[in-house]
Order: sequence, then C-alpha cells, then structure tokens
Amino acid sequence: MNDYLLTNLLPLMVSINAKPSESYTLSALGLERQSSQSILISFGERIEQFWNKVISDSSAHNLIEDCNLVEVNGKQRQIDHNFKTAEKTYYLESKCNLNFDSEKIKASNKKIEEVKEALNAEEGAYFVPVVSEICKKDLTKYNNKGVAVYGVRWLLSKIDAQFTEDEYFAFLSETVAPILEEKGL
Repeated sequence: MNDYLLTNLLPLMVSINAKPSESYTLSALGLERQSSQSILISFGERIEQFWNKVISDSSAHNLIEDCNLVEVNGKQRQIDHNFKTAEKTYYLESKCNLNFDSEKIKASNKKIEEVKEALNAEEGAYFVPVVSEICKKDLTKYNNKGVAVYGVRWLLSKIDAQFTEDEYFAFLSETVAPILEEKGL
C-alpha cells in the first residue's frame, strides 16, 4: 500500500462525519438514516484538499497554498486548484459529478472562464478526481461549450505525484470505500 496515500488521503477520509438525514419521508416511515449526500459532499471537499496537497508536493507550483480566493466582478470566489507547470498555468474546478442541470452548467462554465481570466491562467477546466478519464459523452458535452474536462490520468501526466493512477484507484476502492460504507454511505 502506498505510504503517501495512507499518510495524506486516509486521515481526510476517516475524519468525515455523516450527518443524520433530514428527510420527511424517512421521518414518516419511522426510519433514521445517515445522509449519504453529506458523506459525498464531505468526500468532495476532502478529495479537493488532498489533490491540492498532491500538487504542492509535486514539482508544479501550487499558486493557492496561502490563499484560495480571488476577486471576480467585485465578489470573492473560491479557487479549487491553481498551479503552474513548465508548460502553463492551470485553473481547475474540481467536480465529482458532471450531471448538472442546464442552468448549473451555464453558471459553472461561466465561473471557470471568469476565474481563469482573474487568475491570468492559460487554461481553465473541470477536474474530476474520481475518474481516470472522462467518458466521451461528457467530454463532447463540455468541449462543445468550449470547456475542457480532465480526469486523474491527465493531472498525473502534468505533475509528478508520489503514487500511480492504479495505486490511487485501488486505495479508493479497497481502503476508502469500506470506511465510507461504515459511516453510512
């Protein structure tokens, strides 16, 4: 098992605390359940933190180590990933799910463009930290709107991480999945 993943990803996953579901349906049925949505949201936040650590620990220059906010049109916006490699400067919006409704897609795509410009990044894109490569359907959907979408394989090709793609996905399925299932996922 990869020591980097054990040291840096495992504690983030173990620290997830599931919240009780606030469902009227469950209440009516007399059932109490943990909110799987709260676990997935916490997972998304922590996997974003993890990938920022990976970027910081690589030869790429993580540009948001001190501050992950930028002003866009007079509002503070949170930045998921912003780093510089020998090739170019990237801004990535981390998403574990690309199935947005049409209004959310427009707003998210607009945010990527606005934040990219505010950061003077050469490329802005979505990063999906839970897939190796983006399926053709999603790639086409977003590329047709002028937005790139990348998976783990792409990011690992840009930075020198201390684990492989296979080690990462094996760790998620063999180590993280049982922990999250125990928490109610």
